Amino acid sequence: MELLQALSAQAAFINAEVIPWVLRLVMIGLGLSVTAADFKRVVVFPKAAGVGLVGQLIGMPLTAFALATLFAPAPAIAVGLIIVSAAPSGVTSNAYSFASRADVPLCVTLSAVTSVVTVFTIPLLIDLALRTFFDQGQQTQIPLLNTLLNLMSFTLAPLVVGMIIRARFTAFAVKAVEPIRRSVLYLMIGVLVLGAVSSYRDLLAHYATAGGLVIAMNLLTMGMGFGLAKLFKLPIAQVVTITFEVGVQNLALAFAITFNILRRPDLAVAALLYAVVMPATALAFVSMGRRMIAAEAGKASYQYSIR
Repeated sequence: MELLQALSAQAAFINAEVIPWVLRLVMIGLGLSVTAADFKRVVVFPKAAGVGLVGQLIGMPLTAFALATLFAPAPAIAVGLIIVSAAPSGVTSNAYSFASRADVPLCVTLSAVTSVVTVFTIPLLIDLALRTFFDQGQQTQIPLLNTLLNLMSFTLAPLVVGMIIRARFTAFAVKAVEPIRRSVLYLMIGVLVLGAVSSYRDLLAHYATAGGLVIAMNLLTMGMGFGLAKLFKLPIAQVVTITFEVGVQNLALAFAITFNILRRPDLAVAALLYAVVMPATALAFVSMGRRMIAAEAGKASYQYSIR
């Protein structure tokens, strides 16, 4: 209990100072694995990329708005859900796709593209959420240009730095990308866990009212990614990848938005709860995804052998 209280006392420092720099390292790590070809893949293989982008950029926010409207939680919880839904996937989904032996190049492409696009969509979605769920007297005016610039400094600029390193020092980047990305991922998970633990009072206070809503959004969005990919008859490896891309969010960015850009810790509760729920469902789907991919590979091998 004393440890929890000590961490709680440091919550402001962890959330305001540590998480933004971890987020920048995460984005540099993503940039090290990204090349211009990853962006071209959206055009070359439009169906899989299109399904993933529609699920992430349109389906996820629509789901969050629908749940927040249907169940009418506290305004801070509702806006927090929108912030989580607006964040891109990032390196976390890459790690889950890799562990599932899914389509990692597709995952990198979708993470790279959404990391760029959401810099421009996040301010608009947050502004809409604030206007929708808060009374006029309670609204926080979001400076769109300042928010855009902050998001660029948190995500786009470090992503470009990583890509430049990849282009200029290709041999080093190719050799170092996995160890660096793995280390950064563990660092990000550690910081998110630390942030959640340090804010345990908020988690306990809102779990009863918001926990079910967060679990529902996580399961629905992963199910939506899976269903869309199956509907368009994509290979199972791409189905697994898109499931992670739609349902696994960059929570470090969601934390940075609430604590650093908006300076509204009350809006972070949904992201804190999502940080507790998301790893459990994602890891469970890793096991399912590996079995489905192995089953499809076995079926393909059998069909080839009888020809």
